[in-house]
Amino acid sequence: MAIALAAALLVAPSPTRAEGGYLDAVEDMPLMEGLAETGDGGIVFDKPAGRIVRSVAEGDVAPGAVRAFYVETLPRLGWTRASEYELIDGLLIFRREGEQLEIQIVSVSSTHTEIRFSITPQ
Repeated sequence: MAIALAAALLVAPSPTRAEGGYLDAVEDMPLMEGLAETGDGGIVFDKPAGRIVRSVAEGDVAPGAVRAFYVETLPRLGWTRASEYELIDGLLIFRREGEQLEIQIVSVSSTHTEIRFSITPQ
């Protein structure tokens, strides 16, 4: 009985992944401490023209802290900010090796923030 329960727990889908670390769908996309991915790690489409990735994370972090984290961290990973295309509040745009990364930071409540990651061919 205990073995069956342990096996079931190993294959059961998890509603969120551990906080911090990296996005499931993008191995070198850091996930800020305090954030956790929602769902089963996002959606990835590999196409001849490039990949399309969608992922969402959330947590009890301030939108400004999220913005500061990604503005500071992503250039170290080769992403170049394209701030001239950030036409709405809460949007960060970066480019790297023919891909465009959009990070939309949404304040859900005074203490809860949702972050939407989108990578598309440039």
